[in-house]
Amino acid sequence: MSPEKLPLELKLGLRSGSVFYFEARELTSTEPHFFVVLNRDPLGEELLLLTVFTSQIDKMRIRNRERPDTIVEFGPSDYSPLTRQTAIDGNVIFRRSLGEMADLVHQKSLNYHPDLPMELMNRIRAAVLASPVIEEEDRERIQ
Repeated sequence: MSPEKLPLELKLGLRSGSVFYFEARELTSTEPHFFVVLNRDPLGEELLLLTVFTSQIDKMRIRNRERPDTIVEFGPSDYSPLTRQTAIDGNVIFRRSLGEMADLVHQKSLNYHPDLPMELMNRIRAAVLASPVIEEEDRERIQ
């Protein structure tokens, strides 16, 4: 989907560091989660790369004990919409087309939240780039 055909609120609200709240089919939980856009130029690409916030920090630490530099922990003092300590696993990214995001907007299944502060976004981007499992073409979209 070309950026011209996107819903206005998505055209205005989509940038690197944008945070959205929606349900993801890939997650075992049916509850919505916070997702952050990783792409440097999301409106210039058809495919968006997102990573998800989790409050299950202990499980993430165990799963990534061999690659601790791929975990970013933060909380309400770093990002005010949060109510508890949270983390992002830099080894896990989700792919969504602009069309899929537009569909979520049309279905009113996507909520907008304030963008992440640049310092936190830089830490998340570094954790994703430190991951040995992230594909090269995805790295290029993030760098």
